[in-house]
Amino acid sequence: MPATSAAASPASTPSLSSLQQQIKTQSAALEKIVEQYDGVNVLLGKNRTAATALRLSMVPTQNALVAVEQKISAIATTEYMAGGQFTSLSAVVTADSPADLLGELTTMDQMALTQRKQVDSLNAIQAQYDAQQLNLSNLIADEKAQMATLASSKATIKKKLASLYALRARAYGSPTSSSGSHPAPPYLPGRGGAVVKFAYAQLGKPYQWAADGPGSYDCSGLTMAAYRSVGVSLPHNAAMQWGVVHHISRSELSPGDLVFYSGLGHVAIYIGGGQVIHAPQPGEDVKISSVDMMTPYGYGRP
Repeated sequence: MPATSAAASPASTPSLSSLQQQIKTQSAALEKIVEQYDGVNVLLGKNRTAATALRLSMVPTQNALVAVEQKISAIATTEYMAGGQFTSLSAVVTADSPADLLGELTTMDQMALTQRKQVDSLNAIQAQYDAQQLNLSNLIADEKAQMATLASSKATIKKKLASLYALRARAYGSPTSSSGSHPAPPYLPGRGGAVVKFAYAQLGKPYQWAADGPGSYDCSGLTMAAYRSVGVSLPHNAAMQWGVVHHISRSELSPGDLVFYSGLGHVAIYIGGGQVIHAPQPGEDVKISSVDMMTPYGYGRP
């Protein structure tokens, strides 16, 4: 009997549930990479800003050091042109008495000592600056390397996900499940109500690596944008957001609060009624889910 093609056999196509589980596993891995990338990117931005501020703060010191060095150079040149005795001879010629001579020589010694102290002080400041700048440069280089590594990992996982989505589309007609219709937001007063209203307006927008709107989001990008809309600044990273919010108990949850998951690898906006709005994972849109879609890590109020 002739052999049949294995590719033509229905048994070679994973079940829908199996595909969904593979997509979920890869998406969870990608989200962790995304959150790490966002966190490193925040630190990189801060360190770049610090390096610029440090460089600008050193301009007056560097100018002062140049001025003192130029002054010392001019004095040394004059002394050299006078055969190395200009200063002392000038003092002898112009002095009216031994007391005046002693006073002039003492003054010159004090001037020299003052200039030496200025140079030493400015050089000490310069050395501190060089050490701080070197530390920041090393941090920036390390963070750039981390981001390159994370970007490479992201590309690998996205390639796997693209293959899984293509297989799902061929076998079941669609790469993802339908997100359905989007309900109108309930009326809720105060800042929390404004945050929830913003979150409802993002329903159906796609998940996108490191995005914070307006057309797409990742999980911490959505929460950051929601609070940015009410004038509250949050970092673009779930773990960093956990570090700046007020931690509350589940019984204290109210609309607009944040719910953290997956070892601080995911964050969502509580909208009331035991539900959250979040940017779930690649291939999915911003949607409403149960607050218990995963075991919550904790709850926070910015």
